[in-house]
Amino acid sequence: MKFRHIMVPYDGSDHAKNALQYAKDLVDTCPEACVSVVHAVPSSYVGMDRMGTEGALDGVPYGMLDYEEYQGVVQHVLDEAKKRVTENLGDTLAGLGDRADVVAVAGASPADALARFAEEHDCDLIVMGRRGLGAIRGMLGSVSFGVLRATDIPVLTVK
Repeated sequence: MKFRHIMVPYDGSDHAKNALQYAKDLVDTCPEACVSVVHAVPSSYVGMDRMGTEGALDGVPYGMLDYEEYQGVVQHVLDEAKKRVTENLGDTLAGLGDRADVVAVAGASPADALARFAEEHDCDLIVMGRRGLGAIRGMLGSVSFGVLRATDIPVLTVK
C-alpha cells in the first residue's frame, strides 16, 4: 500500500521524534508521498498573554475584540508555535525538500485539532508516538487515544 499524505503529530518529545523518523522512512520509499508535521495548540492556550509585552492588545479582554483581531491573536500564537517546532526539528526534514511541511493548528483539544487537520488535508495515514506505559489509554497517551477515536483515517503508533 502506498501512502500519498502522511501526518505526524509533533510535540518535540522523543516519542514524536521516533514517529517522525518512521514516517520519513515511509515517505522515502514512495517518491510521490509527502509528510505534514503538525503541532496542535489547545485553544485554551491562545490568549493575549501570548502576544508578548509590546502587543497592542495586551490586557484587552476577548469580549472587546472583533473577529479579525481575534483571528490575528490566534494566527500570532500559531506562527510562534510553528517557528518553535521548525527550530526544534533543525534539518530533520531537509532531505525531503518540498515533500515536507510544518503546520501549527488550534482546537478545543489537540486530538480534535489533529483529526480535523488530517481529514481536511486528505491524509491517508497518521503516524504518531505512544508512551507504552500499560492500560490502553496510558499505553497510547491521551492524545493518541483521542485521535484514534476521532478519525477513520488509519493511525500507526510508534513507541
